[in-house]
Amino acid sequence: QSVGTWGATAANAEGTRISEGGGAGTGAGAQASDLLQDVGFHQAYMTLKNFGGYGADMKIGRQEVVIDGHRLFGHTGWTQGAETKDAIRLTHAGGNHTLNYTFIKALENDANATLIRQDDDVHVFHAATQGVMGGALTGIFTITDDDASSNSAAFEDNETWYTIGARQKGKAGGLDYRVEYYHQFGDAGNIASDCACAITGANETGGSVDRNAHMFGLRVGKTFKNAKGSPTLTLWYDSLSGVDDDDASSGEWGAFDTMYDTGHKFYGFQDFFLNRAGSGTGYYGLEDYAVKFKGTPRPGWTAKMDWHHFRTQTDLDGGDSDTVRTADANIAGATVDNTNVSSDLGTEVDLTLVHKYDANTKISAGFSHYWTSATFAQLQGNVNTNNDGSDWAYVQVHTKF
Repeated sequence: QSVGTWGATAANAEGTRISEGGGAGTGAGAQASDLLQDVGFHQAYMTLKNFGGYGADMKIGRQEVVIDGHRLFGHTGWTQGAETKDAIRLTHAGGNHTLNYTFIKALENDANATLIRQDDDVHVFHAATQGVMGGALTGIFTITDDDASSNSAAFEDNETWYTIGARQKGKAGGLDYRVEYYHQFGDAGNIASDCACAITGANETGGSVDRNAHMFGLRVGKTFKNAKGSPTLTLWYDSLSGVDDDDASSGEWGAFDTMYDTGHKFYGFQDFFLNRAGSGTGYYGLEDYAVKFKGTPRPGWTAKMDWHHFRTQTDLDGGDSDTVRTADANIAGATVDNTNVSSDLGTEVDLTLVHKYDANTKISAGFSHYWTSATFAQLQGNVNTNNDGSDWAYVQVHTKF
């Protein structure tokens, strides 16, 4: 693939004009792996069927790793610089069951100006069973082994942490549903020190603070097939835990890490909350209350409307955040437009119109508006200023050939 700005050029070392690339997708800086200056491989892998005669297929090389609807592992899809991994995957399928192990070399950096070593390996164990409650039940367990050492004894961010969870998706009683829960534990690394959240014992050593975070998601939808345009109405709720006073006093890190998810699919199309570690909400977690509508007004056309209301999972109005709020320079004692900071992060509406132009081509257009809040403005560093909403629009032509 090649990622760049349409019409933009830049000179390389030989003075030749080339396409100006370097798109990094969205989310955390290290999250997207396709930082292409010109044209390079998005995926390059081989698949070995029944590897070694043990009934498992092996897929090795640069590849998209998508698990359970992009919740923790996705390819970031719609964005430029879509995500791939250097990975080895072993998959065994039999009957209604599928077992998978994935090894991801997320980072290999043996030397730079400040680090002696920085290696990041991710191990993913995943199992799925079909035919459970009208759908599929899946379980996941991940091990993130993050080793980083430097010339400074104050920075030894060697940490190992874990994510375990389950997801059930299916149809029941004429409804489409999805429910999932994930828990994270292990080391939190130096992020608890860097965030200045008043976490007891936090320092630059990876094991200084324990991780104790969770995520819960629920979706229920109904398609009215007998109505004109077969409209679908979906109710949606996500809750990602954040840091609170209990975490500060007990020396724990409570912000859920969304890992390598496709956050654009879940948390609004304006992408304000994509940082995997949770900095988009000041590490106070995220609650997303959403209502989604989709219909077909005429053949070949699809219209969608998504409404999101966002809140911090940590209660910023009550007494369980006094310590962490006081330590937060962005919101400590601050107000915007004489409004006290609260858990309200604002509301977003996303409008989308998709036209299937022909068998290979789709044309999409979208418009989004975000109604901000005092807390959202404060977390962006806009103290008593710039409390405006935001608009965003796009047109996209997608052709497969």
